Amino acid sequence: MQMDEQAVMDTESPISADTQRLNRKPSDDYYHQWLSGQSHLIDGLHCAFIQVPINNIDMTAAVWQPESNFFSTLNALTQKPNIWHQPQISTLASDGKKSEVFALLYPITDDNDEPVALVAMAIQADSQQALQKAMASLQWSSAGLEVINYQHRLENLTKAQEEMTARVGILANVLAEPDYSTACMGLVTELATLFHCDRVSLGEYHQQRSTLKFLSHSTQFGKRMNLVRSIEQVMDECIDQRQPIRFPDGNNSPLIMIAHKKLSELQSDACVLSLPIYSEGIVTGAIVMEGAVHETITEEHMQLCQSIVSLVTPSLNDKRLNDRPLWRKIVDSGITQIQRLTGPKYPGRKLLALALLIFTLFFTFATGTYRLSTQARIESAAQQAIVAPYDGYIESTHARAGDNVDAGDVLISLDDRDLRLERLKWLSEQAKLNRQYQEALAFRDRAKINIITAQQQQAEAQLALVDSQLERANLTAPFNGLVISGDLDQRLGSSVTKGEILLSVSELDRYRIKMLVPENRISDANVEQNGTLHLSALPETPFDFTLSKITPLTEAVDGATYFIVEGEIHSETGLIQPGMEGIGKITIDERNLLGIWLRETREWLQLKLWSWWG
Repeated sequence: MQMDEQAVMDTESPISADTQRLNRKPSDDYYHQWLSGQSHLIDGLHCAFIQVPINNIDMTAAVWQPESNFFSTLNALTQKPNIWHQPQISTLASDGKKSEVFALLYPITDDNDEPVALVAMAIQADSQQALQKAMASLQWSSAGLEVINYQHRLENLTKAQEEMTARVGILANVLAEPDYSTACMGLVTELATLFHCDRVSLGEYHQQRSTLKFLSHSTQFGKRMNLVRSIEQVMDECIDQRQPIRFPDGNNSPLIMIAHKKLSELQSDACVLSLPIYSEGIVTGAIVMEGAVHETITEEHMQLCQSIVSLVTPSLNDKRLNDRPLWRKIVDSGITQIQRLTGPKYPGRKLLALALLIFTLFFTFATGTYRLSTQARIESAAQQAIVAPYDGYIESTHARAGDNVDAGDVLISLDDRDLRLERLKWLSEQAKLNRQYQEALAFRDRAKINIITAQQQQAEAQLALVDSQLERANLTAPFNGLVISGDLDQRLGSSVTKGEILLSVSELDRYRIKMLVPENRISDANVEQNGTLHLSALPETPFDFTLSKITPLTEAVDGATYFIVEGEIHSETGLIQPGMEGIGKITIDERNLLGIWLRETREWLQLKLWSWWG
């Protein structure tokens, strides 16, 4: 029985703790008194005992007359299964007469059919009526065992509520403190008050040794070096063995307690309790409690203190981490990330780091072709304007924009009736002057001959001018080409003025590219550089070109300034028409890919930095 009770006491479950408290109360005496009382109520009682289930183990709580010959047999019957379901009666011995010895097993359960106690009795009875009387007496008196069970539960519930109140109260006080140091001081002071200790110490474990940080009811302890060293040695002894240590320990524990004994002797044989503090499975410190000389720190105190420390430790760790300086938080965070990256687990983080490393190496050594992107427009290499040679009227048109024409084809015919009348006028004037000249020549009037000769020359010049204008009344194509502008079909009969542009004709199969280069990229462009053109009308067909000219002319587009450069097309130009637009890319050289992509950002930053601090 003592060995079983010791095994139960060594169990760390809450049920075991409650049972220990139950066994330390005077319930055992009650069980003995109850059995003794049954000997007066039940006739023929040879022996009896009571078993109580503790942590699913049937423990003997009280015995009566264990020296009886029937005790061992009766005890063996209680080891059989299904003894808690219903009362059982079996025969133990018979003298061959009417009197027999019966084994009576009577289980007692609560309202939830949970086992409370098992009463086993060896009863000598000479009749069925005597056996029934003994059973009835046992049934009525079993209520006392149920009452003591309820009392135990109530006491345990009250005790548990008190302990929970203490835990929650200390946790609330710790959480209410603004920083880590104040919270630790509050914790050790609350523990000293709760357990009536002379002193409670809290230390931190770092680099394989403990350092005392906080003492209850004291903020300064630098002068008491002997005491400080003793407490730190107790903490190290507790942490090295990774379990709570209580000195003195009446259970002859195999734990090493040299430092605990030394501290106890230093404090006049006070009771010492040490508890390691864990955070995420790692020892971070220890707590040492020193009881008063006349008081003892019990096993209950140790378990309650351990539960309080486990409950409060996460909050203390949060406050400690929050109180670190900013640089320390950065360093610790970096160390944590490195440990996660190089240690086990966190496969996603490792894959991300590997991908970043690959991308970094790729963009460090990978190169690509740097090409300057421009807005491009197709223009003819040469074009000629067809203008009105004199003031007149449009008689007819033979071509308009988009028509292909050959050299000498009539494009526009002007109304020449006024010119013909003018020509007749000057012809008549010429005939008149010829007659006057003949008359002056007949009279040998030299002066008049000279005057008439001058007038004849004037008439000839005017006549030649009219003939020239008549020749230009039909405007013809200067070369084989394409009419790129002008549509006079809607202006037939309308007047035109001398020098007015009527049509524009461009050469066929000779084109140039007009490109707009941003001003911050003009330094990259050089003559003889090659490139590729993609037109919006022909996106699937690339056209190769060579940069032929960089002009100093600029053009403003959407608030940005562009330089005009020209290029010559090398590819087949049968599909190209003047006025087509697209994107031209000038091949500059081979550069680092990342430098190509980030060039604009880098230059923008350089300009901004120079504008701020240059």
